[in-house]
Amino acid sequence: MTVMNARQLFITIFVLFAFFGCRKDASQPIISIPNGDFELWDNMPILYDWRTNSCPVCVPPYETYIVQRVTAAAHGQFAAKFTYNNVYSSWADNKFSIPLHPGFLTGYIKSTIANGDTATIHVALFSGNNLVDGGDFYETSSTISYKKIEIIISQTSSMADSASIKIVGGKKIGTELFIDNLELIKNH
Repeated sequence: MTVMNARQLFITIFVLFAFFGCRKDASQPIISIPNGDFELWDNMPILYDWRTNSCPVCVPPYETYIVQRVTAAAHGQFAAKFTYNNVYSSWADNKFSIPLHPGFLTGYIKSTIANGDTATIHVALFSGNNLVDGGDFYETSSTISYKKIEIIISQTSSMADSASIKIVGGKKIGTELFIDNLELIKNH
């Protein structure tokens, strides 16, 4: 083998490794979650694309702005903060179409969890009206800085056409859950 052939072989192998390395990333497509980065809020401020039980403009004798826009974000400008108001837990949910069955949900959280309390994130996948798969995350201890979480989604069905994500804050005074940058990912 000549030096020229060895170089051509080396270049060919290098290009093939680079090509297949790029294809590996393409096998893990991100499935967009409407306002999954929690950047879009109206002037009230109410979170776009999510149903919540938060009411910033309500004026009962307890705090009702319990799903809050905060600038303490892991990514971008804003994140969502879920607090307990001594009456009921904060929650938000979002149901949307998906093009394929994801393998897991990722996101970033930080929290202050009162002793014995739990904040949760639940993802459910549907095929038509049938629940086919899902996964859960339970936050039971405080985390000062944002950490990345992965919620593994069960794989009992290969078909899914919509997803639902529900976030629920805790049930005790002092519990706060900050969440940012949710994404559904096809597979590891």
